Amino acid sequence: MTKMERCRVAMEYHEKGFNCAQSVLEAYRDMVGLTREQCLGVATGLGGGFRTGGICGAASGAVLVLGLLYPHATENDPERKAYTAKLTKELLRRFTEQFNGLLNCRELLQDKTLPKREEVTALGSEKHCNNMIISAVAILYDYLEELKEE
Repeated sequence: MTKMERCRVAMEYHEKGFNCAQSVLEAYRDMVGLTREQCLGVATGLGGGFRTGGICGAASGAVLVLGLLYPHATENDPERKAYTAKLTKELLRRFTEQFNGLLNCRELLQDKTLPKREEVTALGSEKHCNNMIISAVAILYDYLEELKEE
């Protein structure tokens, strides 16, 4: 799938009533090896910043994708653990860089001056959360492309 196709899938899931994390994870379902139900289920509680206004669900969904693609799943493997931590920190750095240094849902919802990526504009979305969702999908897509080149 292209970046725009993934962005569109995420936006469409959000417009069907799924939360931001579910929408981002669903856009990468073909890559992570989960069923639709598993994607939607595992991300159910992450929307609305864990339902507390905490870390943005779109960012959380992107972190889930990254963890599924680059897991730390072996005991006593500090190198892999450090590598996945590095990947996660870089992904979140890119996300916060896009959004005026913000990561928390409550703050993102309050800031009406957030910049929009070209993908958001191209899809014609005016919904505030779609900006974070589409951007998270696009940021992750670009980052994964870079990681392929390493």
